[in-house]
Amino acid sequence: MASISRQGIVLSGARYIEQAIQLLTPVVLVRTIDPGAFGEYRLFWLLVNTVALLFAFELPRSLLFFFVRLDSEGRRLYVGQTALFLLVVTMIASVLIFVSADALPSAMRDLLHQHGSLIVVFLLASNLGLLLDVLPNAAGQIRWQAQAIVATSVLRAALIISAAVIFRRLEEVLVATSLAACLRLGLLAYFIARYCGIRLFPLDQQQFRTQLRYALPFGVAGLLWNMRKQAEQWIVATVFSSGVFGIFSIATTLLMPFEVLRGVLLNLLLPRMSHLHSVGRHEELLRLNNQGNVIISAIMFPAITALFAFSYEVIELLFTKEYVSGSPVLRIYLVQTLISAEITTLLSVFGQGAANMRYEASILPFAVVTSLVGVWYYGLPGAAVGSALATFVAYALCLRRLSKVMSIPIARVQDWNNLGKILSASAVCAIVVRLSADVLKPSAPIAATVGPAAVLASYAAILFVTGYYRTLAKMRREGNALANTSRPVGEPASRISSDHAPTEPLSIVSLR
Repeated sequence: MASISRQGIVLSGARYIEQAIQLLTPVVLVRTIDPGAFGEYRLFWLLVNTVALLFAFELPRSLLFFFVRLDSEGRRLYVGQTALFLLVVTMIASVLIFVSADALPSAMRDLLHQHGSLIVVFLLASNLGLLLDVLPNAAGQIRWQAQAIVATSVLRAALIISAAVIFRRLEEVLVATSLAACLRLGLLAYFIARYCGIRLFPLDQQQFRTQLRYALPFGVAGLLWNMRKQAEQWIVATVFSSGVFGIFSIATTLLMPFEVLRGVLLNLLLPRMSHLHSVGRHEELLRLNNQGNVIISAIMFPAITALFAFSYEVIELLFTKEYVSGSPVLRIYLVQTLISAEITTLLSVFGQGAANMRYEASILPFAVVTSLVGVWYYGLPGAAVGSALATFVAYALCLRRLSKVMSIPIARVQDWNNLGKILSASAVCAIVVRLSADVLKPSAPIAATVGPAAVLASYAAILFVTGYYRTLAKMRREGNALANTSRPVGEPASRISSDHAPTEPLSIVSLR
């Protein structure tokens, strides 16, 4: 079996190509359609992404947990019941959107009135297509998934950009977006037919309940988390014009590469950690998670600090001066990304969906209120404050819960020592390069390209001068060894483990 680091490189490489292509799309759109139409385009994505985030209930992602524990017939069954669930909830969501249209922001109502049928088509195709984001990974077809990611992203960008350049109107751009979603759905159907099969009827109620019992607590927690993340966007869409919302949305666009990297880590580790959990190898499970976090942070932290230091110039280079007022928003979100190392996989493996759900329910009102207050006092950047503060509180609560469940101190839930070293080195490099740029005063394009590159180069130099790269290499080798002891997905499983968390104490070996 290919090492997890090699699989991670393949999958993350494909995701980064996808993100680069997705970033190219708004870069072209801001130059081909007027700011009002671009704002409406971003409102379209706010609406459809909200539906996808609020109504999927983590059922597609649960396949990463179950596939390694199922035989071939069980996999066909779980694919079928997941597809049926997505179809039903998307139809319900579509009806709710039009029933509650009067409660939506005025710009959103106009969008529904003019392009309602396109929105419904896109919702049905894209929500069913969510299976393509996890199913090949769950089935062990990492290379196939990487190829599908690149192919569908290139096709989508080609269609959208062509429509924007040729017609310069929003309607044709939305038609191209819907067509790309339908073609992606066709690719999913091909994968299912060739690699895993599907069984839609009769529905096995007991197995469906098993999947729901595992996924729904995480799904509700994810729904609340996404409501928290989306709240400030809806506040901005309600309080400000569609053009201002377009400026605000630029910040979330530039965060996508970091979300992708953490998503790749989560999707690769969860099936392996699920197997280690099922055979009681909890110490190795936690070591694998922590080592993966350190390796990912060694890539993410310098990139985050580099973008933070040169956010104004990067936005100006990519999106023109009209959008540079989104720089403070981007910086707030970058701090939010820094403060939390990935623990979602641990919560999933130890069945902590109910606890996660309770925390998100208690934090959501706090996030909404602080975003409203932030908008009132600080304008556009204030809308992001609530999400950042709530993320910090939620992360602290989840750490405490994991510490209790695994019977270990919080100091050992993550490898804080190595994470702190990486963050310190990244911050020092960003500060030194930013101060140097302020003295030299280069042009915006040079600062936007050379500045972040200088931060990354100086960070890499520190790794080699101090010899710390050897520590990272050792962690990578140990992580590969732990991951490759997991049973390949294709082997039959004897049972599906309970979704309740084990409570026996763990003896964890600290990382050096």
